[in-house]
Amino acid sequence: MLAALLNPQAGNAQAVDLREALAAAGARLRLTVAEHPDAIDRMVVDLAANPAELLIIAGGDGTVSQVLTRFARAGQLDALPPLLMLPVGRLHTIASALTGSENPATMLTRILYSWGKGVRRIRRVPVLRAQIGDLPEAWGLTASLGAPGRLHRDIRAQKLGAHMGLAGLLAKVAVQPFEPERFEAIVGPFDAEPEPLTLPGFTAGVMSALPGFFGMVSPFPGVDGVAVHGVHAVFSELGPMATQASLPGLLLGRMGPPHVWHGELTKLAWRNGAVPDVVVLEGEDLPVAPFAPVSIEVGARVRVVVWRDLPLPAADNKP
Repeated sequence: MLAALLNPQAGNAQAVDLREALAAAGARLRLTVAEHPDAIDRMVVDLAANPAELLIIAGGDGTVSQVLTRFARAGQLDALPPLLMLPVGRLHTIASALTGSENPATMLTRILYSWGKGVRRIRRVPVLRAQIGDLPEAWGLTASLGAPGRLHRDIRAQKLGAHMGLAGLLAKVAVQPFEPERFEAIVGPFDAEPEPLTLPGFTAGVMSALPGFFGMVSPFPGVDGVAVHGVHAVFSELGPMATQASLPGLLLGRMGPPHVWHGELTKLAWRNGAVPDVVVLEGEDLPVAPFAPVSIEVGARVRVVVWRDLPLPAADNKP
């Protein structure tokens, strides 16, 4: 039995075609339409009683975070079936990194065909647990901190325009001036694992287990495929104006020590300063109140389906 979760408010016109493809997938597919997060809670209960061999998530980055968060709060994260993520959101960087960016309905048809034939590529990837002050914990595969987080907040506020990943954001950063506070450092002290950070502050940070984070951008040089042994991070100890000038190069991996640190990282914790801030987890902004403690760490590993160069169904191969 397969299960599918569709967010009809994902903001992508292809969601209509995908819904029809899901509905036509046959009796083996249980489809849940998530008009509200409560639908995910019902899915948690349903999958506990009726396990599925595959969970299809059709939505954006926020939908992925909602699924991981609500399964984690129910204590069911370890019981999740392999996750197949399809790119049908305003920000769908997670699905794009894992499955590519083809037409989601066509992709679904090919994947279900391949799955039925036993062609499966499953990887275990780290899931981040974000705890900020007294807020309920949130879970996701990627987190943006400092300047990237503040700029992604602008995307959500439509200041930079919709349907933009980090690649487009960097292009704007390179040619458009922004307020200096977007690039101010987050002040420590920091608690990092597996090794302590000696920088007194950072202005750019990304934690992610995914390759090619945010589509075209490859912030982690030398990391091929899905990083299964840890979460990688990039940090910059620069002033506000220098950060704005260098941020595209930083996240494209074009700057090395002493200003950039990248490698395996399983935990990053600090206490916020006197100014409110934000951490962006899976495209959703988490407010950080003044002096609130912040902890982002690897809390679990889940199975995800990675599909590229999918075999076509026989019908598609006919002349």
